Amino acid sequence: MRSLLVALLLALVLAAPATAAENTQWLSYGHDNQLTNAITSKALTAASVRRLDTSWVTRLDGTIYASPLATMVDGREVVFAATERGSVYALAANDGRVLWHQTLGTVVTPGCGTYGITSTGAIDTKRGLLYVISADGELNAFALSSGLEPPGFPLTIVTNTLYEYVWGGLRIAHDRLYVGVASYCDEGPEGDQFPDGRLVAIPLANPGAATAWEPVPGPGNLGGIWGWGGVSVDPATGDVYTGIGNSHSFSAACSCDVDDAGYGDQMVELSPDLSSVLGSDSVELPVTGDYDFGAAPLLFQPKGCPPLAAANNKIGSLYIWNRTDLGAGPIASIPLGDGLAAFIGSPSWSEANQTIYDAEAVLFGGGKRLGNGVQALKVEPGCTFRKTWAVPVGDGNQATPLVVGDVVFATGGKPGGFAAFGAANGAHLWAAPTAGRTVAAMISVGGAVIGADTDGLVYAFRPPAAPPRSPPSPPTSWRRLG
Repeated sequence: MRSLLVALLLALVLAAPATAAENTQWLSYGHDNQLTNAITSKALTAASVRRLDTSWVTRLDGTIYASPLATMVDGREVVFAATERGSVYALAANDGRVLWHQTLGTVVTPGCGTYGITSTGAIDTKRGLLYVISADGELNAFALSSGLEPPGFPLTIVTNTLYEYVWGGLRIAHDRLYVGVASYCDEGPEGDQFPDGRLVAIPLANPGAATAWEPVPGPGNLGGIWGWGGVSVDPATGDVYTGIGNSHSFSAACSCDVDDAGYGDQMVELSPDLSSVLGSDSVELPVTGDYDFGAAPLLFQPKGCPPLAAANNKIGSLYIWNRTDLGAGPIASIPLGDGLAAFIGSPSWSEANQTIYDAEAVLFGGGKRLGNGVQALKVEPGCTFRKTWAVPVGDGNQATPLVVGDVVFATGGKPGGFAAFGAANGAHLWAAPTAGRTVAAMISVGGAVIGADTDGLVYAFRPPAAPPRSPPSPPTSWRRLG
């Protein structure tokens, strides 16, 4: 009988679901190559987030627009951050100590200001490297453990550094590194120096064999790739999706420069090696004016739907396509912004809640404008989208919402600050002020939430440790009767 009981207990233990480990990797913008910006967590729940405490705050040397990244290095969690002073930092995730620091410098442009690093880097766990590109157009590769650079790097990606710039996050897929090139602010002298947008694919096994795709043929015709996420990648096919900025191409029909030449202002699907355009769509937009796709698309597949892609357009609308047939046009166009602050962020996706969360939505109440905030869109039967809740958070440009289980984290944008809401109903759970604006996307690793601001501060928040359990009471004395 005892052997049978032991066997039954062992079977129950083996059949029980394993406790999900905390996420320890944030390797590129959006967490994964589909830009879902969503994870699960045992430590961060709607109950524990109400009690979030500041774990540490570390000051870096400049404004932070790039999303932090993180991974395990030599057995400990390390956070990586980059600044507009052209610096890259490795920080200990437990206390914020600087482990190493590299400075790449800045570029002073003729008319658009001074820039360092705006693009979010990408972590290559296979090679133990962090790839970062700065305003000098050099792609650097830093050893995660030391910040040292291997032979062959830096690699020159951009030579027209006074006018061309990498805004979008770097992305690794199928051992290629994708880099999207845009411009500082659509300005430059006519001719060879006028900025030229393109997407570069770098085989990591042979970085010198890079290939490039130009959305608008010919030199100096813009067509930049601006989205914070750079590109997204279909997990099944490896196909690459990205939004394209406006062109700068003269049209005899209007005797003017138009924005939609080539693949300007379009959403495109490319083969992994960038040799072929597999699909594209140009939604109905004005042919002149700044109404481009300054965003990489979220790739997701709700229940009962085909594979979808969703991206914001500067005009203020969220567009959603069947990504296997971009040319058929969007299956939904949902107005969310007003175009006063360019609607350039990416939405996030909760598989558990079957809900899209988009930031920078313009919200009204009581007959007045409340500011910008998060709008939740539930996927309904028939692959339709219903607005379920919306909460004002701040104003101006805001980062992609971060989904952690049943919690949505958001940044305030212009007034700064971080906030958390219930993913199902938008209930306010937590808020924390910041010294500067909050435009960089937040991340979550090791049961902590990490964000940054334009004052150069990196913040880490954790729920307080649970009190130790009391030891069980000793058994009462007993005696056998009979």
